[in-house]
Amino acid sequence: MSSTRRPSKAVYRRRRLALLIVCVLVIGLLIWGISSLLGARGDEQGGGPASVSPSASASVSASAETGETPAATPTATPTPTPTGPAECAAPELVVSAMLDATSYAADVQPQLSLSIANTGAEPCVMNVGTAVQVYTISSGADVIWVSSHCQTDPADEIVTIGAGQSIAAPPISWVRERSSLDTCGTDRADAVAGGAYYQLVVSVNGIASQPATFVLD
Repeated sequence: MSSTRRPSKAVYRRRRLALLIVCVLVIGLLIWGISSLLGARGDEQGGGPASVSPSASASVSASAETGETPAATPTATPTPTPTGPAECAAPELVVSAMLDATSYAADVQPQLSLSIANTGAEPCVMNVGTAVQVYTISSGADVIWVSSHCQTDPADEIVTIGAGQSIAAPPISWVRERSSLDTCGTDRADAVAGGAYYQLVVSVNGIASQPATFVLD
């Protein structure tokens, strides 16, 4: 009867080494599979790299091709407000009625005029034309004659009046008759004479003078 031969110790060692190698390979494959799975999930949650917006890309490309830097938006500069003399006003502006006499004989026509004085410390601007001049002659409460009743070709004249300066208007003649808006171009009644007293008041742009008194003989 034959006996079974047992493997030697060297065979046992080789078998154990082979089994150990197989175990190491299996464990390595498991670790690699788990790492790959976790990495794929992380990419899905974090998303891809941020993309450059088309407008930004276009701007960068245009600057790179032309070699120019974008121009800054110009800022509007406020237009300075022109400065100059102020408009003349009372009480610095004084208007005075002027006559060439205080008493007139029967055949003499009074010469009426006015002066404008700037009594302020600064020059001022004013319209002194005939369009804003009004001569009024009255006797008591009775208005006898007004220069604007039948005025022709009124005109504006803008002037600068210096500080302390006076200007005067050319005189006009009063033909010693009454006036009204409905008597232009027609015969008018004569003003009363024989020692009658009258008052002249002039105004320029609404600034009136003190009355100047005269007598018609």
